[in-house]
Amino acid sequence: MDRKPAKTPAPPYYSVTTTASLGKKHDPHRHVSLGLALYAQAETIDGFLGWEVMMETDFSIAISYWRSLGSIETWRHHEGHCGAKQLGKKWFSHCITRIALVERDYGFEE
Repeated sequence: MDRKPAKTPAPPYYSVTTTASLGKKHDPHRHVSLGLALYAQAETIDGFLGWEVMMETDFSIAISYWRSLGSIETWRHHEGHCGAKQLGKKWFSHCITRIALVERDYGFEE
């Protein structure tokens, strides 16, 4: 995975942020390989713009970017994503997902 911020278009677009406390049954190696597979699957969905992921020993955060709420809904019901959510219920001791409309962004690139 690329360790740079996702390249997104000019707003508006949507972000989906999932933060999780990693529980005792968490499998970090499987988590990473599953994340890579999910990224490849998400890229096939019209409206997927990119994502950013960070995982530490006991905490993870994933932010995906989408063109529309419809594309988010398509991903929410995607077979691979649904399977991953079931694993998350075993791996995570606490998890929350937030969907937000990005109205403005700014930054720089060296």
